[in-house]
Amino acid sequence: MPRVIVLDAMGVLYRYGDVQGRVLIPYLRARGCERTEAEIRAAYRSVTLGRITTGQFWTAAGLPEERDEDYCREHRLTEGAQEALAELAGDGLELACLSNDAAAWSALVRRRFGLERRVRRWFVSSDLRARKPDEEAYEAVLGALGVAPGEVVFVDDRPVNLAPARSLGMRTVLFRSDDTDAHPEPAAGREPHRAVGTMPELVAAVRELSPAHG
Repeated sequence: MPRVIVLDAMGVLYRYGDVQGRVLIPYLRARGCERTEAEIRAAYRSVTLGRITTGQFWTAAGLPEERDEDYCREHRLTEGAQEALAELAGDGLELACLSNDAAAWSALVRRRFGLERRVRRWFVSSDLRARKPDEEAYEAVLGALGVAPGEVVFVDDRPVNLAPARSLGMRTVLFRSDDTDAHPEPAAGREPHRAVGTMPELVAAVRELSPAHG
């Protein structure tokens, strides 16, 4: 029976899974950034692995000042996310998040939307020094939560990120986003993950995995 729901941030809690292409790069271009896309993506990877600070990221992007709060206002909450989190928490499930992000940005966005009231544990790649689909990220979450893999439902919009969770024994749900088709699961012939496209569908899928709601 599930005890913990571990949710992805970008593409699940927040609207855009392709955060670099849909949010970050357009933000930078609108403010005069002339770095190549490859340079921006390399700097983004570094900041989300904790190798550079967010201040150093803005410098690498060619912007003269720190822009954390301004950039984080560009994110949008997925429709129905607040209601879904309230329902899942009301079912007695513990809610956590595992996100490829910079810790400073993650904190600003979740506090802006008041998500910490429902999602109590946040695991961010820059703190873990590991990004999904690196198995170390998932193992760190399991260790910190102190639960068996079979007690966890892992929700992500990228099939490639669901594969390690499933291999460790977690139950998986695919939340389809703008970024899903760009990141298929590498293993051929793999049994498809349960897929949903809306927050009410996600709540229903999680409840189907629990005997109390089955």
